[in-house]
Amino acid sequence: MIQSLAPNFNYLTRADQEDLVALVQGLGDPDERISILMDIGPGLAGLEPDLQEDLVLFAEGLDQPWECASAVQALGTGVAGLAPNLQERLVSLAEGLEDQEHRAAAVDGFGASVAGLDRELQQRLVSLAEGLEDQEHRASAVQGLGAGVAGLDRELQQRLVSLAEGLGDQEDRALAVNSLGAGVAGLDRELQQRLVSLAEGLGDQEDRALAVQGLGAGVAGLDRELQQRLVSLAEGLDQVHGAFALQGFGTAVGGLALDLQQRLVRLVEGLDQVHGAFALRDLGTGVGGLARELQERLVKLAEGFEDQEHRGTALIGLGAGLAGLARDLQRRLVRLAEGLGEPEDRASALRGFGAGLPKLASELQKRIVVLAESIDDHEYLVRALEGLRPGLAGLAPDLQRRIAALARGPDEPEYRARALAALLP
Repeated sequence: MIQSLAPNFNYLTRADQEDLVALVQGLGDPDERISILMDIGPGLAGLEPDLQEDLVLFAEGLDQPWECASAVQALGTGVAGLAPNLQERLVSLAEGLEDQEHRAAAVDGFGASVAGLDRELQQRLVSLAEGLEDQEHRASAVQGLGAGVAGLDRELQQRLVSLAEGLGDQEDRALAVNSLGAGVAGLDRELQQRLVSLAEGLGDQEDRALAVQGLGAGVAGLDRELQQRLVSLAEGLDQVHGAFALQGFGTAVGGLALDLQQRLVRLVEGLDQVHGAFALRDLGTGVGGLARELQERLVKLAEGFEDQEHRGTALIGLGAGLAGLARDLQRRLVRLAEGLGEPEDRASALRGFGAGLPKLASELQKRIVVLAESIDDHEYLVRALEGLRPGLAGLAPDLQRRIAALARGPDEPEYRARALAALLP
């Protein structure tokens, strides 16, 4: 419940926010405290400044080093939303941890939020990662900071890439490239080349697929040669690992030249139905950026899946790209979702449709709302509503009222709370 509210803490009353912080402070079980802090962390920016400080002070007062490290890891996810003095206090907490495993865990928590810190604090976190003697812990820290690499200056970016290159274990290198890959478009050509070369040097298919999956997220920001090398790496993988690697390209696939798009679509078409569905779950999110012929081939592929569960899985991705398709292809995808018999599969399909809802014709919007209304299992209804949430504000008032009525339907407190949370902006 708290996790679902995290992006909307600013909509809570002052009293509700105070109760939330008091809940953390009053719990006696350390595991429960950390669990709630993990839920709160991403939404820190929505809390009142004095309550943010209360949480940092709470972390500073923890006696157990492992709990302190876990608290920093949790709060680090929302560190960019804190005042500079609170940011500095969290970094100091990480630096003060004596055990390397605890320091690595704390650094890992800053993740993508490292881009929101000033240069001095970024430098201190990179230095923390460099100072970890155990390779496993160093790898963990690089994986965490790698998510924010695009927000660092060139010197700090190079130091992280060098850390990745220096990891002796192939799996650790693959995990590091996977993390750094999300920000690869923000690196200069030399550093991009070094990461692609790292991926090419991995001998194990699982490790190579992991590296390609990460780099695929930033493929649109690479030059033609590096894009082609990544596509070639994906083509060299077997079915299982190829499907895994393809999931990384997602929305970035639209930034490729037509011939490279065609090669990726052929790869999906060559997979069996199980792996094809999982590849489409993520690659399909970029379907709106493909040439019309390729869009139709992917829609046809999903229509051809015999197992309804596989169709539902494919629609998670293809549905996310729904708004970028021609009207006839939109109708085919909605019709495909309407043909799913199981509540779980219908909920999976609706998970994908949310973001594109406002851009659909009213006829298709109504059909999607009817689909949600057809789900009588409260667990799957909540999943569907959570998926539709990004586009609810773009619906006509009568459709919004129908969704609100659905959210009030579950009797179980947990499901009703989650359903109502899905209505928040």
